[in-house]
Amino acid sequence: MLSAQHGQEIIDLINLRVERSMNGMAEKNLTNDAMPTDTIETSDAKVMGKTPLVTVLMITYNHAPYLSDAIHGVIMQKCDFPFELIIGEDCSTDATRKIALEYQKEYPDIIRVIHSSRNVGMSRNSKRIFDLARGKYVAYCEGDDFWCDPEKLAKQVAMMEANPEIGIVHTDWVRSRLIDEEWRHDFKRSVHSRVANKYLQGNLYSCWHFPKILRTCTYLVRRETMAQWYASGLLDNRYPFGDAVLSSWITSRFMVGYIPAVTAVYRVSPNSALRSGAAARISFYKYSLEFDTAARRFFSGTGYGDGYRWDSAASLIIWGLRARDFHAVKYGILDFCKHFTLPNFLATGIKNVIMRLPTLKRQRRWVPASASQCQRK
Repeated sequence: MLSAQHGQEIIDLINLRVERSMNGMAEKNLTNDAMPTDTIETSDAKVMGKTPLVTVLMITYNHAPYLSDAIHGVIMQKCDFPFELIIGEDCSTDATRKIALEYQKEYPDIIRVIHSSRNVGMSRNSKRIFDLARGKYVAYCEGDDFWCDPEKLAKQVAMMEANPEIGIVHTDWVRSRLIDEEWRHDFKRSVHSRVANKYLQGNLYSCWHFPKILRTCTYLVRRETMAQWYASGLLDNRYPFGDAVLSSWITSRFMVGYIPAVTAVYRVSPNSALRSGAAARISFYKYSLEFDTAARRFFSGTGYGDGYRWDSAASLIIWGLRARDFHAVKYGILDFCKHFTLPNFLATGIKNVIMRLPTLKRQRRWVPASASQCQRK
C-alpha cells in the first residue's frame, strides 16, 4: 500500500496547511424517530380498484410548479392491468399538498395521498409510502420529474413477467435544465444515447457506479425485492443519495433489464445535492466515501470493485481544489493512499476512463417524435 507518510509527502509538495483531523464525515445520523402520529392517508376505499399490479411511488416536497406534470405522466399510462399512485407529501410550504389532494379527488380510483403535520425527510417519506404499496411491482417518479412515454409501465412489466432472473428494469431518460427561467430538454440527446449497451443491461455489478446507468425515475422493481433491500441495513438516512445504494445492492443479486426508449424526464434542480455549490459537492463525495466503506464490509467476498471509491475520491480532490478547500484535498489524497496500491490506483483509473469512452459514440434509441408527446393534453 502507499503509506500515509507517502501521502503526507505529496501534501507537503503542494504546501497544504490543513488540520490533521478528518472529521468532515462526522455529521450526525438522523434519529430513528417514529413517524408522526398524525400521518394520514387521503384516499377513497370505495372507488379504489382491485389490487394493483404496479404501485407508483412519488415523494414530493415544495414541488408545486412541477407536480402536475409528474402526476399526469403516471395517470396517462396505457395498461391492461390496474395500477395505483401513492404520493408522499412531506409537509411542503407551498401549494404542493393542495395540488396533490385536488388530483386525488379527480382520480380517486388511482391516487392515494400520504401526509402529516411535520416534515419527515426524504428517506422516511419514501419508506412510509413504500410500506403502503399493494402492487407486485413498484415504480418511482419524484414530484419534480415526469414520465413521457404512456407505455412505460406496460413495457417494463412485460419484460419483468417474462424474465424472472431480472430484478430491475430501467429505460433511457433525458435531462431538463432551467435556462432563462424556462425548463428545456432535448429528446434527441438522451442520456443513454452515448452509453454502450453492455453497461445498460445484464450483469452490471462491476460497473454499477457508472452515474449514467440507473436513474430512479426510470425504475420498475419487484416490491419484495425492495423490501429485502430496506431490510438489508445498507441504506443509511445520512446519505444524500439512495440510487447508488440501491444500484450496488440490486446489481449484486440480479440481472438488469433495459428498454432502449426515452420514458422519463429528470429535472436538474439548481438546489440538488450536486448543484448547490462546491461545499455541497464536497459533502456529497465525503458521504460517498463513507458509503463505500460500509459497502466494502457488506459485500465482502462478492467481488465488489474499487471504481466507485476511485471516482468519489478523485471528485473530492477536484472539487476541493476548485473551492480552495485543502482539507478536502488532503482527505481525498489520503483516502487514495489508504485504499489503493499504485498499480491498483492506475488500473482502476484507466478502467473508469475506458468505461466512459463509449459515451463518445452515439447509440440509437427510441425518442419521442416531438416534445408534445410529453406535454399535458
